[in-house]
Amino acid sequence: MTDFREKLREIRATEQERMRHRVPLTDHELGLDSPATHRLEVRAHLVKDLEQMLADFIAEAPTFEMGHGFFEGKYALSISYDEPFLDEARGLRKHFSRINFLLDPCSADGTFAITAKITVRDRDLSKASDTGNLDHAEDVARLKKFAEAQLLRFATDYFATKTPAPPVHTAN
Repeated sequence: MTDFREKLREIRATEQERMRHRVPLTDHELGLDSPATHRLEVRAHLVKDLEQMLADFIAEAPTFEMGHGFFEGKYALSISYDEPFLDEARGLRKHFSRINFLLDPCSADGTFAITAKITVRDRDLSKASDTGNLDHAEDVARLKKFAEAQLLRFATDYFATKTPAPPVHTAN
Protein backbone atom coordinates (compact mmCIF):
# COMPACT_ATOMS: atom_id res chain seq x y z
CA MET A 1 0.00 0.00 0.00
CA THR A 2 1.22 3.45 -0.93
CA ASP A 3 1.98 5.99 1.73
CA PHE A 4 -0.58 8.82 2.06
CA ARG A 5 2.06 11.53 1.70
CA GLU A 6 3.37 9.85 -1.42
CA LYS A 7 -0.12 10.02 -2.96
CA LEU A 8 -0.32 13.70 -2.13
CA ARG A 9 3.04 14.31 -3.84
CA GLU A 10 1.80 12.52 -6.96
CA ILE A 11 -1.35 14.61 -7.03
CA ARG A 12 0.64 17.84 -6.63
CA ALA A 13 3.05 16.78 -9.40
CA THR A 14 0.18 16.48 -11.88
CA GLU A 15 -1.35 19.84 -10.88
CA GLN A 16 0.45 21.84 -13.58
CA GLU A 17 -0.63 19.38 -16.26
CA ARG A 18 -4.27 19.66 -15.16
CA MET A 19 -4.07 23.44 -15.18
CA ARG A 20 -2.97 23.44 -18.85
CA HIS A 21 -6.02 21.43 -19.87
CA ARG A 22 -8.53 23.43 -17.83
CA VAL A 23 -11.03 25.35 -19.96
CA PRO A 24 -12.15 28.65 -18.42
CA LEU A 25 -15.88 28.96 -17.84
CA THR A 26 -17.81 31.73 -19.54
CA ASP A 27 -19.76 34.39 -17.64
CA HIS A 28 -22.93 32.60 -18.73
CA GLU A 29 -21.72 29.26 -17.34
CA LEU A 30 -20.80 30.96 -14.08
CA GLY A 31 -24.16 32.76 -13.92
CA LEU A 32 -22.53 36.19 -14.01
CA ASP A 33 -24.56 37.41 -16.98
CA SER A 34 -27.90 36.94 -15.28
CA PRO A 35 -30.16 39.94 -14.60
CA ALA A 36 -30.05 39.18 -10.86
CA THR A 37 -26.26 39.48 -10.82
CA HIS A 38 -26.43 42.78 -12.70
CA ARG A 39 -29.04 44.11 -10.26
CA LEU A 40 -26.93 43.13 -7.25
CA GLU A 41 -23.96 44.97 -8.75
CA VAL A 42 -26.06 48.09 -9.36
CA ARG A 43 -27.46 47.90 -5.82
CA ALA A 44 -23.93 47.53 -4.45
CA HIS A 45 -22.90 50.71 -6.30
CA LEU A 46 -25.93 52.55 -4.87
CA VAL A 47 -24.98 51.44 -1.36
CA LYS A 48 -21.37 52.49 -1.92
CA ASP A 49 -22.48 55.93 -3.14
CA LEU A 50 -24.78 56.29 -0.14
CA GLU A 51 -22.00 55.27 2.26
CA GLN A 52 -19.75 57.89 0.66
CA MET A 53 -22.40 60.61 1.12
CA LEU A 54 -22.76 59.62 4.79
CA ALA A 55 -18.97 59.65 5.21
CA ASP A 56 -18.87 63.12 3.61
CA PHE A 57 -21.51 64.31 6.09
CA ILE A 58 -19.46 62.90 8.99
CA ALA A 59 -16.40 64.73 7.67
CA GLU A 60 -18.35 67.97 8.18
CA ALA A 61 -19.97 66.88 11.46
CA PRO A 62 -17.57 64.41 13.12
CA THR A 63 -19.77 63.91 16.16
CA PHE A 64 -22.05 61.69 14.05
CA GLU A 65 -21.46 57.95 13.75
CA MET A 66 -22.31 55.68 10.84
CA GLY A 67 -24.27 52.51 11.46
CA HIS A 68 -25.08 49.44 9.38
CA GLY A 69 -27.60 46.75 10.14
CA PHE A 70 -31.06 45.43 9.49
CA PHE A 71 -34.33 47.05 10.49
CA GLU A 72 -37.85 45.95 9.58
CA GLY A 73 -36.46 43.32 7.19
CA LYS A 74 -34.43 45.87 5.26
CA TYR A 75 -30.76 46.76 5.13
CA ALA A 76 -30.25 50.01 7.02
CA LEU A 77 -27.53 52.62 6.67
CA SER A 78 -27.62 55.48 9.12
CA ILE A 79 -25.78 58.26 10.83
CA SER A 80 -26.75 59.34 14.32
CA TYR A 81 -25.71 61.53 17.21
CA ASP A 82 -26.79 61.84 20.84
CA GLU A 83 -26.23 65.56 21.36
CA PRO A 84 -25.76 66.55 25.02
CA PHE A 85 -27.41 69.68 26.34
CA LEU A 86 -28.02 71.16 29.76
CA ASP A 87 -31.65 71.44 30.84
CA GLU A 88 -31.83 73.86 33.77
CA ALA A 89 -34.70 71.95 35.40
CA ARG A 90 -33.58 68.37 34.68
CA GLY A 91 -29.80 68.49 34.33
CA LEU A 92 -27.74 66.97 31.54
CA ARG A 93 -29.93 65.56 28.76
CA LYS A 94 -29.42 64.35 25.19
CA HIS A 95 -31.12 65.12 21.89
CA PHE A 96 -31.17 62.24 19.43
CA SER A 97 -30.68 62.95 15.72
CA ARG A 98 -30.51 60.37 12.95
CA ILE A 99 -31.11 59.73 9.30
CA ASN A 100 -31.84 56.13 8.54
CA PHE A 101 -31.92 54.82 4.97
CA LEU A 102 -33.85 51.57 4.69
CA LEU A 103 -32.99 49.67 1.52
CA ASP A 104 -35.48 47.09 0.29
CA PRO A 105 -34.23 43.77 -0.96
CA CYS A 106 -34.17 43.77 -4.75
CA SER A 107 -37.24 41.96 -6.10
CA ALA A 108 -37.16 39.44 -8.94
CA ASP A 109 -38.28 42.06 -11.47
CA GLY A 110 -35.52 44.52 -10.46
CA THR A 111 -37.71 46.82 -8.37
CA PHE A 112 -35.86 48.52 -5.55
CA ALA A 113 -36.94 51.06 -2.93
CA ILE A 114 -35.22 53.41 -0.51
CA THR A 115 -37.00 54.86 2.52
CA ALA A 116 -35.49 57.71 4.55
CA LYS A 117 -36.51 58.13 8.19
CA ILE A 118 -35.27 61.33 9.79
CA THR A 119 -35.18 62.39 13.43
CA VAL A 120 -33.75 65.80 14.37
CA ARG A 121 -33.30 66.49 18.06
CA ASP A 122 -35.95 63.95 19.10
CA ARG A 123 -38.44 65.25 16.51
CA ASP A 124 -39.44 62.86 13.72
CA LEU A 125 -39.76 64.41 10.28
CA SER A 126 -42.00 62.88 7.64
CA LYS A 127 -40.46 59.80 6.09
CA ALA A 128 -39.92 59.69 2.35
CA SER A 129 -39.56 56.84 -0.11
CA ASP A 130 -38.64 56.35 -3.73
CA THR A 131 -38.86 53.27 -5.90
CA GLY A 132 -37.18 52.41 -9.15
CA ASN A 133 -35.97 49.56 -11.28
CA LEU A 134 -32.30 48.65 -11.13
CA ASP A 135 -32.40 47.70 -14.81
CA HIS A 136 -33.12 51.31 -15.82
CA ALA A 137 -30.24 53.80 -15.59
CA GLU A 138 -32.60 56.76 -15.20
CA ASP A 139 -34.26 55.09 -12.18
CA VAL A 140 -30.86 54.42 -10.60
CA ALA A 141 -29.84 58.05 -11.12
CA ARG A 142 -33.14 59.22 -9.59
CA LEU A 143 -32.63 56.95 -6.55
CA LYS A 144 -29.16 58.47 -6.01
CA LYS A 145 -30.61 61.99 -6.26
CA PHE A 146 -33.38 61.02 -3.84
CA ALA A 147 -30.85 59.80 -1.27
CA GLU A 148 -28.79 62.96 -1.68
CA ALA A 149 -31.88 65.17 -1.34
CA GLN A 150 -32.89 63.39 1.86
CA LEU A 151 -29.43 63.77 3.35
CA LEU A 152 -29.46 67.47 2.44
CA ARG A 153 -32.95 67.78 4.00
CA PHE A 154 -31.57 66.22 7.18
CA ALA A 155 -28.51 68.53 7.17
CA THR A 156 -30.63 71.61 6.56
CA ASP A 157 -33.01 70.79 9.38
CA TYR A 158 -30.26 69.71 11.78
CA PHE A 159 -28.00 72.72 11.29
CA ALA A 160 -30.81 75.27 10.96
CA THR A 161 -32.80 74.34 14.05
CA LYS A 162 -30.55 74.55 17.03
CA THR A 163 -32.27 74.42 20.38
CA PRO A 164 -32.89 78.02 21.39
CA ALA A 165 -30.90 79.29 24.33
CA PRO A 166 -32.92 80.07 27.44
CA PRO A 167 -33.71 83.78 27.83
CA VAL A 168 -31.23 85.75 29.86
CA HIS A 169 -32.76 87.92 32.57
CA THR A 170 -30.89 91.07 33.45
CA ALA A 171 -31.43 93.10 36.55
CA ASN A 172 -32.45 96.72 35.92
